[in-house]
Amino acid sequence: MNDKQKYLFDLNGFVLLKNIIPPEQVHKINTLMTELEELDPLILPPNIVQSKPRTAEELYLSNIVEADPSVAALIDLDPVIEIIRFVTRGLFRLNHTYSISHWKNSQTPLHMGGSPIHPKATYQCCNGEIYSCLTKAVFPIANHTADDGCFAVVPGSHKSNFPSPFGVVPDEHPALMAIEASPGDAIVFTEALTHGSVRNVSGKPRRSVFLCYSVGYMPDWTKLNLRFSDSFIESLDENKKEIVRLKIT
Repeated sequence: MNDKQKYLFDLNGFVLLKNIIPPEQVHKINTLMTELEELDPLILPPNIVQSKPRTAEELYLSNIVEADPSVAALIDLDPVIEIIRFVTRGLFRLNHTYSISHWKNSQTPLHMGGSPIHPKATYQCCNGEIYSCLTKAVFPIANHTADDGCFAVVPGSHKSNFPSPFGVVPDEHPALMAIEASPGDAIVFTEALTHGSVRNVSGKPRRSVFLCYSVGYMPDWTKLNLRFSDSFIESLDENKKEIVRLKIT
């Protein structure tokens, strides 16, 4: 993690990495997500489940890395892992993954922030060392402009000392920043940051994949069926297995 990235991550709560996934891999993931969107939830691939009931505006799928090797290949991307390693002091694991498909009028409410402190998503920086106990990488797969309802944050809110007085509707927060990005990019952010999305007004499907890295001793999140299957872990190469492994000693 270079000095500019450290400064921006601590200042804003996120960094944008450009062009770290090849176009052909993005195309494969986009095709996969398009196919999954059309499937009945009863015939989804093993361990891929709808995290929430599908609506006309959005679809959440848990454990998306298990759907195809093209998604699993995101686990150990060097530009992302370099940041994760630095902000967790080297003790980390891939905790859970999911995807979100957004359609017209969809909007993710704002959530998280420096205050109140969340036991699974705290952030601190002291003497040039950052510690973020849950850090996410969001990969834009299709249509990630502001009109498409792109990912949005309140910069600096991961260090806020006061609860937000502006509620959870993104349109009503005066400091909200829409982070426009392109397929192949990644936005790495601390979960302590207030984040959500702006409203999709284009009507184009916005597709995103989220990989969520925690401190190494944090177990899988069972909420919303976020857990890895034994068969998936066994299918991984040694580097990816080490990243997924729970560090209990």
